[in-house]
Parts: sequence; C-alpha cells; structure tokens
Amino acid sequence: MMKENIELNRAREFGDIISDTFVIFRQNFKPLLKSFLVICGLFLIADTFITAIVNNTRHSDDVSLHQHWLFLGVVFGVVYNTAFVVTVLSYLAIYKEKGNQPAEVLEVWSYFKYYYFRVFLTQVLLIIAAIIAFLFCFFPGVYLSVVFSLVMPVMIIENGSIEYSFKRAFKIIKENWWFTFGTILLIVIIVLACTLILLLPPMIFYGGAQWLLGESPDNTAGIIQAALMNLCQILWIIPIIAITLIYYSLIEEKEGNSLVNRIKMFGKNTPGTDQISSEQY
Repeated sequence: MMKENIELNRAREFGDIISDTFVIFRQNFKPLLKSFLVICGLFLIADTFITAIVNNTRHSDDVSLHQHWLFLGVVFGVVYNTAFVVTVLSYLAIYKEKGNQPAEVLEVWSYFKYYYFRVFLTQVLLIIAAIIAFLFCFFPGVYLSVVFSLVMPVMIIENGSIEYSFKRAFKIIKENWWFTFGTILLIVIIVLACTLILLLPPMIFYGGAQWLLGESPDNTAGIIQAALMNLCQILWIIPIIAITLIYYSLIEEKEGNSLVNRIKMFGKNTPGTDQISSEQY
C-alpha cells in the first residue's frame, strides 16, 4: 500500500526529520528529477565542460590559462548552485501549496524565474559573509553557515526580501542552533558517503589507468569524471529537503501550534467554544 504524501508543515523530532527527508526524496524523485533536468540541464552541461577544462589544464605549462578557467569555474559554480537550490526549494514550496502533491515543471519554472536573481545575489552575500567569518575564526563561520542555511527557504517559502530573510533566519533558529547543526551534519555525512561510494569505482579505474599508462587522462576522461561528479549532485537534493523540514519544524514549534489547532477546529461546533469567524483567515 502506497504511503500518503508527507505534510511538510509540522513539528518534527531529530529522527523524524531524517526519516521523512528520505521518504519525501523517494516519493518525489521522478517529478523532482524532471524539474531539475529541464530547468538546470543547460547549467549542468556547461558546468561539466568547464570543470573538465579546469581539470585538464591543471598540469598545463600555461598557468594563467588554468587560473582563468578556475576563476570561471568558481563563478559558474555559484550560478549553477543557485539554479539547483532555487529549483528544489521552488518545487517544495509548490508541493506544500498544492496539498502535498507533486509540482509540475512549468509551475517550478514560474517560481524559478521570479526568485533566481534574488537568490543569486543573496548567495554571493552569504558566501562573502561566511568567508569573512571563517577568516576571523572557525567557529563563527560554522555558526553563521548553519543560520544562513535557513535564509533561502525563508526567501522562497515566505517570499521574503534579502533583509527580511536574514533577520527571519536568525529569529527562528534562536535556541535551536544545535538541533539544526546536528541534523544538517548527519544528512551531509550520509550524502558524502553515498557520493564517495558512487565516485570511488571510476576514480580507481581512471587513477589505475593513468598509473599503468604513465600519462595523464585525455579530455574524454576528464569530461566523464566531471559529468559523474555533477550527476552525483542530485543527491544534494536530500540536504535541501532536510533544511526545508527543519525550517517548517522550527516555525511550527515557535508560531504555528495554536494556529494549526484553530484551523483544525474551524467549522466545528464544540460545546463551550465559540465558533471561529472565517474572516480571521
């Protein structure tokens, strides 16, 4: 018997977030993957070739050429990562709005167009802030990175401005930093382990071939390696789902319990309780 689609907007314990993350990923894998490939496909192809060129120019005599492509790779990496994050968060926002039903590609695309540049600018600001924090001291960088993980869900789910999303993220994570940090850390470790398992065989194959032949791999090998690395990025949908569940859980604990109960009671005539007026909603 197929499980009912999971409700995003409810308070969850640590274990519930982990388990529900993988259930949501499994239940929505096909429509999520379709949205990802349609919207981010060109980004994926371009990033694959840029990454392959960076790898192939690493041992080049022309150091400036490698640095040029490396800089381009970093910039486009932010462009691609933004597209990836916006696509997944847009899908989840629409999934919630549709009553836990899969989102269509055109629906995700409409959100993507609206939020992409706002999220891109925010991503750049977050990266700069995190780098500065890490330069001053490691732990402030870690602290801010966890807080910053909630900025994007706030921005897309609540349609928040950059300033609002920053303030909102700090507010909802208050007294729940360790809970958020531990959940994200475990999910990231799981995804990294799965990525390593998928990438280890081709790494051994190409590394062994290079050692036996005594020469660097050709351009085709570099493209294949870059493509495999980018395809493994699909697994990073999992942490985005987990962060979204954390966001909803924190919001529900801080602000939503009484509202949800009132909504459940809406339209019911309970003895000793006044009927709630629909104008409040």
